[in-house]
Amino acid sequence: MININATLLAQIVQFLLFMFLLNRLMLRPIRRKIDERWRNMEDAKKSVDGLAQKAEDLSRKREAVERDARKAAAGERMQLKQEALSQAEGLFEETRNKVALIREQIEKDVQAQIEKAQAILNQEVTPLADEIVGKITGRRVSS
Repeated sequence: MININATLLAQIVQFLLFMFLLNRLMLRPIRRKIDERWRNMEDAKKSVDGLAQKAEDLSRKREAVERDARKAAAGERMQLKQEALSQAEGLFEETRNKVALIREQIEKDVQAQIEKAQAILNQEVTPLADEIVGKITGRRVSS
């Protein structure tokens, strides 16, 4: 059976004193450390979430910049292509004009040579014709 006497009361006081000291010296510091670690983990979680959001935002910005750069490059490519085509057309037109001038000059030269050749032939044809007529008729034809 349990006897309630001064020893029990001393044991209760001892137990309460032990609990008080244990709470002060061990449990409170441990609880504080645990709470501090939980707060640190929550802060780290928030920081990670914030960094993940920043990374996502940067990724979106990069994609937007890349998309804009592609559009700008396509526009510039089309502009350069149009400029190249217009320059090529200008060169073709210039070449056509030069070819026409060269052709015209060649035709003039050929015409001049033909006229010169006809004049020479006309000078040689008359005596030759007179000679042929003279041989056929047997008389000399003079002009």
